[in-house]
Amino acid sequence: MRTVLRGRHTLSSCIALLCIVMVGCNDLPTVVGTDVVPGTDTLYASSSLERPFLLSDSTVQRRTPFVNGAFFLFGNTSTDQARVFVEFINYPDLGDGSNYDLVSADLMMIPQDYRYGDTTDKSLSLMAYELKKSWSADATWDSIWNASGATDYYAVTDRPMAQFSTTITTGADTAVYVPLDTARIKQWLIKGRDSAAVKSIYGMVLLSSSTSSIRQFRNLEGVRQRMQMRVVRQLRDTSSKRDTSFVECAVANFISTAQPRTGEVVIQGGHILDARLVCSLDSIPSNAIILGGTLRVTVNTTASSIGSFGRDEILNLNYVPSSGPVINLASRGTSTGEFVFENIGPFLQLLRKNGGRGELFIQPTGVYESWRMNRLHLYTLADDPFKRPRLTVAYTIPGVFVK
Repeated sequence: MRTVLRGRHTLSSCIALLCIVMVGCNDLPTVVGTDVVPGTDTLYASSSLERPFLLSDSTVQRRTPFVNGAFFLFGNTSTDQARVFVEFINYPDLGDGSNYDLVSADLMMIPQDYRYGDTTDKSLSLMAYELKKSWSADATWDSIWNASGATDYYAVTDRPMAQFSTTITTGADTAVYVPLDTARIKQWLIKGRDSAAVKSIYGMVLLSSSTSSIRQFRNLEGVRQRMQMRVVRQLRDTSSKRDTSFVECAVANFISTAQPRTGEVVIQGGHILDARLVCSLDSIPSNAIILGGTLRVTVNTTASSIGSFGRDEILNLNYVPSSGPVINLASRGTSTGEFVFENIGPFLQLLRKNGGRGELFIQPTGVYESWRMNRLHLYTLADDPFKRPRLTVAYTIPGVFVK
């Protein structure tokens, strides 16, 4: 839209009026309006429907470590995998191993209601293998598995620490107990008493055995550890006394998803995938002052894959200038899947200051970034003009520069 305003109003009043027009306008560009301040300034509004403000769109991958969050994701679909590393910490002192038998050892997993993939699936099926080397809190999928899926952190040819299947019929926050290899867990409990020996225990990996869905599980509730190992010890003395101890753990979540096909613009949590828009303000006169702007994007719901809690309510717009702090702005989507980022003038001012071209990223945010996997397809710059990304810019040219 290109708008020229002329009238006997203050500059601020006209800017406010223009913002209302810009937000509500869904038509092709028109020419309307009067003087801002006669003989001084002229106010313009133009959109990417008529100017090359948006040069290209694409999907970018962002690997983020997820360690000891409140929740984690676990399971498989036909195209996605969510795996977990578990390392036990703060081992209890259960005494000399020759004085007791380990009756049982269970990993307590706390399923939640969110599922991605087959949202009706209630199965939990897993294999657990002992880790052979230390792993970092900064580890991501690509630092553990190579492109072919191979890794030297564990071997699936080893005897498993656990092999378990069940159907989850209880409500959220009701624990599922996964039986662990008691002989090896007892070895860990014995080593756990030794400050040197405990360093050789690296934990275990959990791998899903099914390909139906990925489910959310609780790890922490506030600062309280909910995912723990429960061990039952029986003394070998005449009392044959049994007691139960709990061992806390550190949990790392690793998620891999299918790469978008050529031409697709995708936003997804867990993995993470961001939409990238390359923006150019070169077509705005060099003597113009940017006053504001609006960016609209729309989710193609039909092409998207959405979990059991529905589409992301909020998306984040991010601009990283060449210097200074990152600028973020959130938008709540409408029922039709449109997200409108208003008042992005500060983004555009910085972008212009840094050469007039830059990248804007649209990202999942909050729980949608870390603990859900909704895969949202955006309409692209090649799609229908009223569904494709659209940037509108308001600017003024001081009257002193107008011939």
